[in-house]
Amino acid sequence: MELKKGMELKKVKLFSKLEPEELSQIEKTARERVYPRGATVFVSGQEADGLYIICTGRVKVVMLYPDGREKTLAIFREGETLGEVTLYGSELRSATVETLETTTFLVISRESFQSLLMNMPRLCVEVIELLSKRLRRANRHIEELTFLNARSRVICALIYLAEEHGRKKGQEVQIAFSLTHAELAKLVGVSRETVTKVLIELQDKKMIDVRRGKIKINSFAGLQQQQLL
Repeated sequence: MELKKGMELKKVKLFSKLEPEELSQIEKTARERVYPRGATVFVSGQEADGLYIICTGRVKVVMLYPDGREKTLAIFREGETLGEVTLYGSELRSATVETLETTTFLVISRESFQSLLMNMPRLCVEVIELLSKRLRRANRHIEELTFLNARSRVICALIYLAEEHGRKKGQEVQIAFSLTHAELAKLVGVSRETVTKVLIELQDKKMIDVRRGKIKINSFAGLQQQQLL
């Protein structure tokens, strides 16, 4: 198997502390899949087929409701993984994953990854740490929904995007991909009109610039202060 564009498993957060021989074992079990922009990788309720490693590209994890509503739970990029929750216990996907741009994955089957875990204690620890990090993120999101108003939640979402998907230069942070007001609204859990109102306010205050859907934060520290107002 050839990893596109020199993608190295060592760069994957889940595998970053493993030894070369362990990485070699993992590489032998993985298979490459490529999805175009806007493709559905898997859907909620679908039987899980394994762990997905993002080599290149970006995806969003969403919940789709019967009435047509959609809530974006997270956005993941190169080096991150999907599907840890279904490695043990439930065999059904808990959410839907769609690509935001052309995305290349390495996929390790459920059975193969379980076998790797049985033989790699360090990998077990890394999986626990990853699940703990995502649980903390989920708890943080619940707190935001419970205690913050809509304006503050939009600002929290911008901070999250800057931390996870931003290119930093001093206090300036360029979010690395385009995002429509509707897409940001689905991430926050508010109306598109609310997002538009908050973004206009932040632009008027020179906190951010928005050009062709790309958001640049002019003062990251200043934006953090705004979420408390």
